[in-house]
Amino acid sequence: MYCVHCGANNPAAALFCQRCGKPLPTTNQDEPTMLSVPPVPSSPGSVPNSRTASSAAESIAAPPPPSGAPSREGAGFFGPQSPLLAPRPKKRRAYFIALALIILVVLAAVGAFVYLTRSTPDRTLATYCDALKNGDYPTAYNQLSTRAMNSLSEAQFAQEWQALGGVKAWTERNVQEQGSTATATVTFTLGNGRTALATIQLVDENGVWRVDAETIG
Repeated sequence: MYCVHCGANNPAAALFCQRCGKPLPTTNQDEPTMLSVPPVPSSPGSVPNSRTASSAAESIAAPPPPSGAPSREGAGFFGPQSPLLAPRPKKRRAYFIALALIILVVLAAVGAFVYLTRSTPDRTLATYCDALKNGDYPTAYNQLSTRAMNSLSEAQFAQEWQALGGVKAWTERNVQEQGSTATATVTFTLGNGRTALATIQLVDENGVWRVDAETIG
């Protein structure tokens, strides 16, 4: 037998090389045997459980999930992509737009109402003359300015117009507004049959126009 280390020829039964003293390869050992798992005995009539082995193989050979796939860890009851928990920005935006439009419409309506019902010299003059025509002296008196009321009581005001026979008709000629004052020319048809031309002065008191003075010719 030749030594695999130094190449010296040794007897066939030698265990160590006679030249270098290193162990020689043995040829009389038994070949290694492979261990095998003994089969599990099965009861008569039973079918060998092949699913356990296949399941184990599948679990070992199963590929990992894709990197972009959502993880089940930490998911809620409905899952991370549940439509019940997903936000709805489009519906909220539409809600706010509708609410803003409603507010604008309300503001426009209020502004139009205030503009149409605002106090003007023409409206005050019409209210004053219509009240005189209808014999409603309290309403006519309430159209006077604070200064006019301080110089004339409501009873005196009513007596003066009643002495003229009241007002049967009236015609407005023109109204000239100059800042916080205005001048109007009105033709009255009185109850005694006479036609009188009146010049009426109006004044703006805190945004409300009032009759401040009156001259009947």
